[in-house]
Amino acid sequence: MKLTAGLLSLGCLIALSAPASAQIKNSTHDFSTKTWNFRAEICRVCHVPHDHDYTTKRGLVSGLLWNHALSSATYTMYTSPSLDGAIDSAPTGTSKLCLGCHDGTVALDAFDKNPDNWVGSYLGGSARVPGSNYWSGSTGDLRATHPISIVYDETKDKGLAPKTTTFGGSGTIADVLEGGTKVQCSTCHDVHNEAGEAVPGTHLLRIAQTTAQGGTASGLCLTCHVK
Repeated sequence: MKLTAGLLSLGCLIALSAPASAQIKNSTHDFSTKTWNFRAEICRVCHVPHDHDYTTKRGLVSGLLWNHALSSATYTMYTSPSLDGAIDSAPTGTSKLCLGCHDGTVALDAFDKNPDNWVGSYLGGSARVPGSNYWSGSTGDLRATHPISIVYDETKDKGLAPKTTTFGGSGTIADVLEGGTKVQCSTCHDVHNEAGEAVPGTHLLRIAQTTAQGGTASGLCLTCHVK
């Protein structure tokens, strides 16, 4: 599945391991059995087919019929002396949706008509973007994690592979860039656990990082970074 349609499920809440099944059902993004999920549905935690009178509260985000509350946190974006691609001043696109759960400031059950109740036991550190907000309300520092909302520009950065390079079972690098140009969380993670895209036994990675995962050492990193 390309990055342009129905990308996210619960703002990319990546669990400790991916299930064997290659579909959203029974995956780490299937919260249908959780007590806080009053609808007992899978998709509705993030998406809603008909936004009945809640457009202004949840918003139609990038055509994804988004149904989950977004974070209002302020972030410090990644920076580096070797940074070549243009980076947004704040998380944008699908990464903004991911942070709706992964920065730890928004409750998992903050969707649909449900009040924004905290469900702290499900927001463990393993599911949090390193350096981001985590209940504390402090400014989220994203400098300690891979840059997001950044343009992938191999013409400026000669250490990047061409966008035509094959990217696991997801097509090419261009196919997993938002709009064909921008690195977001879903560039590396297939949030819907689709067959042929998410690697079993990983954090829903599109390409295995180790031989134990059935790939090569640092396979995901070295697909884009020519080292």
